[in-house]
Amino acid sequence: MGLRWRGLPWLVLAAGLGLSLLVWQQQCRHEERQLRAAFDASLRDVGQRVEQRMAAHEHLLQGLRGFVEAYPQTDAAALRRYVDALPLGADYAGLQGLGLALLVDATDLPELLRRQRLAGNESFRIWPEGSRPRHAPVVQIEPGVARNQLMLGRDLLAEPLLAEVLEAARDSGRLALSTKLALPGPQTGNPAGFLMALPIYRGNEPPISVTQRRERLRGWVVAPVLVQELMASLYGELPPGLLLTLYDGQELAADRLLYRSVLAAEDEPVRPLLQAQEFLVVGGHTWTVSLQAQPRFASLRGALGTEAVLLAGVGLSVLLSLLAWLLATSRGRALALAERMTRALRESEQRWAFALEGAGDGVWDLHTADGSISSSARWKTIMGLRPGQGEPNLSQLLACTHPEDLPRLQSELQRCLDGHSPSLVSEYRVASGSGDWNWVLARATVVERDEQGRPLRIIGTLSDINARRQSEERLRFMALHDPLTELANRAHFDERMHFALANSRRYNENLGLILLDLDRFKPINDQFGHAVGDQLLQTVARRIKSSVRETDTVGRIGGDEFVVLLTGPVTRETAQLVADKIFNQVALPMELNGLHIEITCSLGLALYPEDGQDELSLTKAADDSMYRNKRAGRRLMGGEARTPGEFKAP
Repeated sequence: MGLRWRGLPWLVLAAGLGLSLLVWQQQCRHEERQLRAAFDASLRDVGQRVEQRMAAHEHLLQGLRGFVEAYPQTDAAALRRYVDALPLGADYAGLQGLGLALLVDATDLPELLRRQRLAGNESFRIWPEGSRPRHAPVVQIEPGVARNQLMLGRDLLAEPLLAEVLEAARDSGRLALSTKLALPGPQTGNPAGFLMALPIYRGNEPPISVTQRRERLRGWVVAPVLVQELMASLYGELPPGLLLTLYDGQELAADRLLYRSVLAAEDEPVRPLLQAQEFLVVGGHTWTVSLQAQPRFASLRGALGTEAVLLAGVGLSVLLSLLAWLLATSRGRALALAERMTRALRESEQRWAFALEGAGDGVWDLHTADGSISSSARWKTIMGLRPGQGEPNLSQLLACTHPEDLPRLQSELQRCLDGHSPSLVSEYRVASGSGDWNWVLARATVVERDEQGRPLRIIGTLSDINARRQSEERLRFMALHDPLTELANRAHFDERMHFALANSRRYNENLGLILLDLDRFKPINDQFGHAVGDQLLQTVARRIKSSVRETDTVGRIGGDEFVVLLTGPVTRETAQLVADKIFNQVALPMELNGLHIEITCSLGLALYPEDGQDELSLTKAADDSMYRNKRAGRRLMGGEARTPGEFKAP
């Protein structure tokens, strides 16, 4: 008996060391998986942020193109006011300016130079010099700071790399990006950048073929972008210990390098622990995002600290052997206590390592067995829970999710739980305490599974992204609507009309199109000024919109030209009633800046399929009807009246 009791501590020590070694090996594998998951998440996050920033830049160019196409005679002052009115904040860092490059034949260059001199640009010249049949000089770029003035007169077609970008944008009708180029300006060393280009066409209808695009090309809206500023302004910061490089194209060569992040002094570049690349396609152009993980990246996430787990296991084994010597009869309880201590230590390390990554956001811990959730105070605030309210379960959490986002959230969460996705990254709306819906970003990863691979615990963070999503929605609205009246612009109206025609063909339904032109608007605008003219257009827009159903679409396609798309069950009689209502509403007197103004309009009505089978024929029928009505008579200002024209389709 004495020998058995004396040998028991050594057996406990050996068993403890063996168990510590096993736990250490499992911990190493687990941390390696977590490190890879965090690394992959960082790479995807950088790629998504770059794509979001480029999408915002593209929306700005689309808005500028819509403005130039809607106002073909726009002068330099109007374009400058438009750019000055844009909310260009931190979300558009890197964008050096918004410019206009016109397509000019060599024979028209003297006229262009004459107009520039009349506008006060005495120093304007076309460069580089040389004899070319066609030119694409930058005639205006805003804001007019010194670095942008260096772009004025630059003939983009004279440079092969830039000419290739302009031709690609012209033939595709979409955004095109240049390869790496050095932007002119006061910056030291001419840092790397690129040029964004979007074509501008003549005419009221977008060209549908390459031949039409080349024949109707008017020019391009362009934007030089500085990559260093673009990357430095992305949402969030790159985690310490990560080295990010961005290359132009798929070749990782020094001459194609666009951007390289700067490591801290303690992060001297060594052989990376992890390395991966992701390809981004923006404007038909490919970029390569390369990410390398240095040792500090692993140490901040608990990796490279497995030696501490091993030392803790050894120390714990020694302690257990002493307890076994002193409490041999309580050996079972001591081993159970040691096991609980080890598990609690591992769970605590995992929880706080993940919480460190999501610092400043809400932290939550879900136990899948019973659906219970442990969360931080910040998480409850973002979720709109009252102070002191108890922890919700998973069912209650899903009940707070917007019905439109719930199926997608459940699918993404299930993919993460099943192991098909290494982590959960999902944006969705949750109910707030005031009855509104707020946008949040949830990130999570499964940290514990049973022997069969079933998930036991998932830990994550929750970020409030409501302000960012509202900004994105506003930008999207500006790109699709007229800035003065907030009605659909020409591009958005054409898209709605194309969809409505396809739906009418499929379900064999009628569709109505009304064109509206204000009578004698120009004398009012000239006599009382543009401010009164703008108020008149806004009042007319509100009256037209109040005369139609919510399912109908009202757009502004020119200075005083409006268009209405009537969908759903439409007959010629019901469409005629709508046209009469619009005419009567527009003809009501207006009080604008103390002025009593009366104005009438001429309308043209066409129905699908009787008057036209496609967009062009239907629009032409409505246009012909409107001009017949205009010739038949109109109501004038100041009490003088003529009999209004009939609003019947041909």
